[in-house]
Amino acid sequence: MSESVSSSEFSTKRLMTGGRLKFFIGGAVIVVVLGWLILSNIGAASAHYLTVEEMLAQGPSDRMVRVSGLVVAETIDWDPQELVLRFEIADDGGSLPVVYHGVRPDMFQDGTQAVVEGKYTSSNVFEASTLLLKCPSKYVEE
Repeated sequence: MSESVSSSEFSTKRLMTGGRLKFFIGGAVIVVVLGWLILSNIGAASAHYLTVEEMLAQGPSDRMVRVSGLVVAETIDWDPQELVLRFEIADDGGSLPVVYHGVRPDMFQDGTQAVVEGKYTSSNVFEASTLLLKCPSKYVEE
């Protein structure tokens, strides 16, 4: 006895297989696109963290970096009209002039531990796009 497959059963099986294949391909495309978006944004959002000494040794660069140091006493120059803050940060390896365009943080003063994010230009000035302050801990054991 031979089994015969009707044309309606054949086309139903064919649609099921084609529908699953389309679903699988669509899902794979979504996964690949999401993976690419995540990886490309992780690379763009990351910045290397350097000390002042390492930044001076490396020299000017177009790459975004973070530099940490103490604000040097009496180097703060604040222009409230233009929202430009000029100062220097330093560590044991030297000092780095910084220019930041934006609102001056309330806690910003001489001797504050600062982290600046931006680019070290060919004019040997660090152009900061972000300025963060490290606050001293109030919960230090005595």
